[in-house]
Amino acid sequence: MTASKEESNKTPSFKQKIWAVGGGKGGTGKSLISASLAVELIKMGKKVILIDADLGGANLHTCLGIKYPSITLADFINKRVNELKDVLIDSPVDGLRMISGASDLLNIVNPNYSQKMRLIKNIRLLPVEYIIIDIGAGTSFNVLDFFLISNSGIVIASPEPTSIENVYHFLKNSILRKLRISLAPTYVRKKIKRVIDENVDGEFRTIYKLIDLVTDIDEKSGEWLIKQIEKFNPILILNQVRTEEEIFIGKAIKDIAKKYLGININYIGYISYDEKVYQSIKKFKPFIIEYPNCQASINISMVAKKLLELSEN
Repeated sequence: MTASKEESNKTPSFKQKIWAVGGGKGGTGKSLISASLAVELIKMGKKVILIDADLGGANLHTCLGIKYPSITLADFINKRVNELKDVLIDSPVDGLRMISGASDLLNIVNPNYSQKMRLIKNIRLLPVEYIIIDIGAGTSFNVLDFFLISNSGIVIASPEPTSIENVYHFLKNSILRKLRISLAPTYVRKKIKRVIDENVDGEFRTIYKLIDLVTDIDEKSGEWLIKQIEKFNPILILNQVRTEEEIFIGKAIKDIAKKYLGININYIGYISYDEKVYQSIKKFKPFIIEYPNCQASINISMVAKKLLELSEN
């Protein structure tokens, strides 16, 4: 192995922060918020890479004004290039690089386990401090595994009953997936898998029921389970907020997640509904650049600052 290749395979020496942006359903504004947060972090002097891991409907590049990416994740997954950094492209935003997704091939939409793990491993090798990943909709294992790259994934919700319900199910499936694939002692992992498999359709309506079922089998396994749940601290951003009352829906989601799932969510803010966002989409330009003084841009700036504060704690 050459020295240069050895160097490229090293884990970055700095503390890397990865945020995967999900939400359980399409239409909540995941891609717009992912792109906007990346742009705002760049404006704050941070080095950022933006990744489109929505393999079934990649469109993050259009949010930044890129119509036809010259190279995409398909080239890495199909091994036309060896390293993920080789599919990085410059965006129209000075200093912001991105990796575009691809949704034109079936094997890209549904990567196998080895392809997925190779991608996740290489994401962690990217030589940059901040990485934002726009993941797909739904709760498939691939979507959840990208979300669980870090313990502080970002969940986007809108103040609508269907979105709130989808976020709840997304969080529930995320924590169950985390527990199933975690690096627990083998005896613990087997007991958790057994309970989940035997009660797959909601025998435990709250995470506390799951804890009780596992604890009944083995007390130490139950204690381990509680510790893992306490470490899972996703971030919530509410999007398309129209009224002052809707702002507090974020607090309600936080309370529900704690009551039924045992999860401590960090609700870091909201993005107001803003016609300027729609106008910027039609122009293929990020609203935070096209309309830096609109209410949505002001909200993004505040959310980005809180995100950095959390990352430093």
